[in-house]
Amino acid sequence: MDVSVIVNLNSRRGSERFAQWAQRLLPTSQVVATRNVADVERFVSQSMASKRPSVVLSGGGDGTAIGLLDAMRARGLSFPALGLVPLGTGNAWAIGTHAPSPRRALEAIARLVDRGADSVPTNDFWLMEVEGRLTPFADAGWGAEILNDYKQQRLSAPAVFRRLAEGRVGYAASILGRTVPRNVLARRRPRVRLVNLGEPALGFDAAGQPVPVPGGGRGAVLYEGPYGVAGAGTTMELGFGFKALHFARTLPGRMHTRVYAATAAEATGRIVDLWRGVHPLPHSHDFLLTHCRLEFDGEVPVEVGGDVIGLRRQLELRLAPMVVPVVDWAKLRARA
Repeated sequence: MDVSVIVNLNSRRGSERFAQWAQRLLPTSQVVATRNVADVERFVSQSMASKRPSVVLSGGGDGTAIGLLDAMRARGLSFPALGLVPLGTGNAWAIGTHAPSPRRALEAIARLVDRGADSVPTNDFWLMEVEGRLTPFADAGWGAEILNDYKQQRLSAPAVFRRLAEGRVGYAASILGRTVPRNVLARRRPRVRLVNLGEPALGFDAAGQPVPVPGGGRGAVLYEGPYGVAGAGTTMELGFGFKALHFARTLPGRMHTRVYAATAAEATGRIVDLWRGVHPLPHSHDFLLTHCRLEFDGEVPVEVGGDVIGLRRQLELRLAPMVVPVVDWAKLRARA
């Protein structure tokens, strides 16, 4: 089993030291430390195009894995088994694959290699395509604001308090200390229109079972009104285990599209239910779609796969035409 490892040195826990440890643990594998997109593209062009590894371990955050897949797709390369190693900040996609700690993940792979295994257990994972970029999730509104606020909090925190500004505690503090107060004090609420551009929409009954949406075919306006968060994804979590898209893995070939229309004050009162993915939830409009467009009444911040890409007046979300074989860490640990 040929294994390659990418370690993003700019990720929260990525470092030269971790890359060196990975090389000692997997001496026959190629371990590449990257600092930018050019490094990833060079690895794909020079290494993967000539000898495609059977497993690639992406050590970083969601953006690291997305950049790797985009580089492979641009060169017409098929996807190997992708193992998500959580060295990033939120690690939304990695959490969705039940990834263990970075060290335990690599140790489990090393045990299989030592035994002469020729494959790893995987699950097929659908992705979305947003503005030509592959991603497991994207949204506008609070999601992008929270991410930006969290990053600003980390950058502005004194070194002695840096650890308190990071992780779950820091993430929650950013939401309650920055994002929520700003939206509570806002004079007006933004509005959005959700238009179905794909297969007939599915909604959910009170038990969370998919049901057809009456009149929800192509061109139907599925929602129009105020919103706090509007987006979609094929993974349930949006970082730190926040199950914002809890129906994302309900049906293959569908993405969970959600408009959450409660006020900031109401959302604060239900933060635990939001985090756990409780259903039904007042003011939550949930659909399973294949292609849609979000139309906003002004320019709003948008994030794609954990990166804020700027301001948009509309956002088109669609399922990508390919799936990615993603390492199933729970099954791998049982096998290893």
